[in-house]
Amino acid sequence: MRRSLAALWHGLWLNRQQQSLLTVTLSLATSLWLWLEGGRVLDVESLQNLWRSTHHPQTLFEHLLAPLAGVFFTFCFAPWPLGALAVVPLAVLFALWQHPTRQHPLRDAWLFALAHLGSGLYWVYISLYHFGGAPLPFAILANVLLVLYLALYPLLAAWLMRRLSAPGSWRRTLLIPLLWTGGELVRAYLFTGFPWLAAGYSALHTPLDGLAPIGGVFLVSFALTLVASLLARAVVLRQGKPLAIAVALYAAASATSLIAHTTPSGAPFSVALIQGNIEQSTKFDPALMERHLQDYIALALAREEAVVILPETAFTFMEEQMTRDLAQLNAYFKERGQTLVSGIPAGDLKKQLFYNAIITLGDGKGRYYKHHLLPFGEYVPLRSWLSIFEKYVEIPYSNFERGEAKQPPLMTGKYRAGASICYEAAFGRDMRQALPEADYLINISNDAWFKDSIAADQHLQMNQMRSRELGREMARATNDGITVLLDARGRIKARISRFVREVLVGEIQPYQGITPYARLGNALIFALLALYAAALVAMRRRLA
Repeated sequence: MRRSLAALWHGLWLNRQQQSLLTVTLSLATSLWLWLEGGRVLDVESLQNLWRSTHHPQTLFEHLLAPLAGVFFTFCFAPWPLGALAVVPLAVLFALWQHPTRQHPLRDAWLFALAHLGSGLYWVYISLYHFGGAPLPFAILANVLLVLYLALYPLLAAWLMRRLSAPGSWRRTLLIPLLWTGGELVRAYLFTGFPWLAAGYSALHTPLDGLAPIGGVFLVSFALTLVASLLARAVVLRQGKPLAIAVALYAAASATSLIAHTTPSGAPFSVALIQGNIEQSTKFDPALMERHLQDYIALALAREEAVVILPETAFTFMEEQMTRDLAQLNAYFKERGQTLVSGIPAGDLKKQLFYNAIITLGDGKGRYYKHHLLPFGEYVPLRSWLSIFEKYVEIPYSNFERGEAKQPPLMTGKYRAGASICYEAAFGRDMRQALPEADYLINISNDAWFKDSIAADQHLQMNQMRSRELGREMARATNDGITVLLDARGRIKARISRFVREVLVGEIQPYQGITPYARLGNALIFALLALYAAALVAMRRRLA
């Protein structure tokens, strides 16, 4: 039965285009249902009223405007190249919030968030169902609960906005970016954080991303939402002043892209990133683990580049189970003056102590233990309360220990690398710990958990933002894609297509210097929001 369901589901998800169409359709249908259910009793009369509203297209369009904007906002993130238009859906939502006669800001916020997050995070069930062994209903329920939880932040922002300001007031216009960005920051820290789809990511490779090296992705979010709120006011109230301010702010923010916070240092060196493309369903199969290990070793031994990088858990055996293999690899690469970097589970089998680790062999030194673990993937938070999750989901090595927050960079030949593993790419505050010592960045990941969904592209976008924030080039090796080389502005220098066994060969340019964000982390955006809030309080009478 389970195989039949899986086959049916695979039949629905043939390619990314069909995925996109289906998610949009489901998001709109769900949003429409929630509007009906939330605004009135779902009965025959209600359906008749809805049918009558079709004779008034304007009325129906107004009800669907928020969820439509939410879905469009999803298309402003990877893999779609619409980031320059991200201000549009945000401005639509903020226009609804600021309209003098609009009576439902909470509903608009809720429907926007559900449509956006539902279409942008639909892929969560894939990991749980296809690879975690969870029943399909449980996986879908977990996905829905995550979306509902994350939607609470825009809902709370709308509630506070309504409590603290009047429709059409300048106070509301200026309060919106504070509450939106504040919500994103809280979401990035609470319960270890889940900053996926923060608004600032949509502005990567737009004129606003020059703010990223200064205050990180959340400063970009603040600038984007401030401009959107001003544009919304200009349209709703037909005022020229907020439009002029929005244009001036956008131009000023764009000028920050001209600032070079870091500079190249030393000669480039060659790297080889190995993408083994091992199917996730077989990766931890005891009958195949040895074959996968030998495949990766063979691919590594064939390389002549200075640094050879294997992805997360390329070695699926525990480090203590590979003593002989690792000793031979270390001797081989040391003799050739090369460095081998690989992901591996480390720890103590007897003590059931596990770390998601990176080791260096040959002409290299150091190791890295993953610090920011993925909730419900690498550990179960509140295990005594949420033991039901372990009952339905089986994920290998799901009880990892946490590494130290600050660990020294890896030595790869004569250059130092700031290391991160998979989910850590979502947290600039963690990756900055290796600066300014690190000459470049290494990220290893296993995005096979996502299958052919948009999650891998979103994950790559986060890595690109980290390079932009920290002013360092990055070598990113993944099991099945997306394996890339990034420059110090987060742009792709070279990449490998997904789901192929291939080696990406290129060069890394070391950098020196430190960006303001690498030095201060999120302290700057917290201070900015505090000063901004204080200014709004001081000017409360003038902004009424």
